[in-house]
Amino acid sequence: MASPSPLLQLPARVEALSGLSAIPLEYVRPADERAGLGDAFDLACTHANDHTAPRIPVVDISPFLDATSSQQQRDACVEAVRAAADDWGVMHIAGHGIPAELMDRLRAAGAVFFSLPIQDKEAYANDPAAGRLQGYGSRLATNTSGQREWEDYLFHLVQPDGLADHALWPAHPPNYVPATRDFEAGDEHEQKQQDLDLLLQFKINYYPRCPQPELAIGVEAHTDVSALSFILHNGVPGLQVLHGGRWVTARDEPGTIIVHVGDALEILSNGRYTSVLHRGLVNREAVRISWVVFAEPPPDAVVLRPLPELVTADQPARFTPRTFKEHLDSKLFKKKQQEQQKAKEEEYGNGVHHHDEPLPQTQTN
Repeated sequence: MASPSPLLQLPARVEALSGLSAIPLEYVRPADERAGLGDAFDLACTHANDHTAPRIPVVDISPFLDATSSQQQRDACVEAVRAAADDWGVMHIAGHGIPAELMDRLRAAGAVFFSLPIQDKEAYANDPAAGRLQGYGSRLATNTSGQREWEDYLFHLVQPDGLADHALWPAHPPNYVPATRDFEAGDEHEQKQQDLDLLLQFKINYYPRCPQPELAIGVEAHTDVSALSFILHNGVPGLQVLHGGRWVTARDEPGTIIVHVGDALEILSNGRYTSVLHRGLVNREAVRISWVVFAEPPPDAVVLRPLPELVTADQPARFTPRTFKEHLDSKLFKKKQQEQQKAKEEEYGNGVHHHDEPLPQTQTN
């Protein structure tokens, strides 16, 4: 196996690295994180052949869209959704009513955008350092150790339309904007979504081929801050979710949409529904692309707290009230603290100690 490349002046985009024989050191994950990593195709095959392996539930929600369905059928559908949200925090949704043609158009438009030369995509580049998070970008040095994730992306707001920065919606391919708008609107059953006080954030994740997938990761383990996240992909494996203490590789369930429970819904449900911990793996053979819509409450207008009917003497509130923005800020601050603590522990483990600094202490929270 090739050794990781030494530290070099890296290009801004991961796509430019996919032809290397070894990944740069900045992309090599720490040893304790690499235990379960590997080529996503290999892990998906292993999982598929393991008949004892758990499977992410597939839930058919068509009874909600069928006027002829019985109340019993609808109740059974509600229970299936509830059980999946409770046990897994993630599910494949079938019978959602979104036409396959519409999903195919969305996927085709995103794939064409990412097939453009990098310099053409740079016209839509973001600038996180300047606070401009929307646009075309890469996951660069998001933690204190400088480790990077093997991913490029396109990210922008789609709803409310008045707050969207349309300059960041690609003009090429020409069908990108209509395909994105059509998917966001959905079919006639989804039009009521326009009247909800929600923010819909849209992200296309692009995971280039990786020469050493056993050392790298597309997206590190995390939970979504959203209430719900809706995911399409191009059929290439890579999504893993944590269930029962083990990483489970998502199978390809054609025609379905993957739905994640996020932090906001976990808070509202007082922890009954699980904000699923998940990550994205990479592979040597094929580019993986996923399309994600994050449904989020407005940053300051809604206070997130457990619903009153779910708080009892036996089940007290597990979360303090906070706005969505306060939750996001707290989560980012806590992540930074944890990374700094980990960096200190690794430093002391290597026998390095700066005598003007106090010894690290275990956090309790």
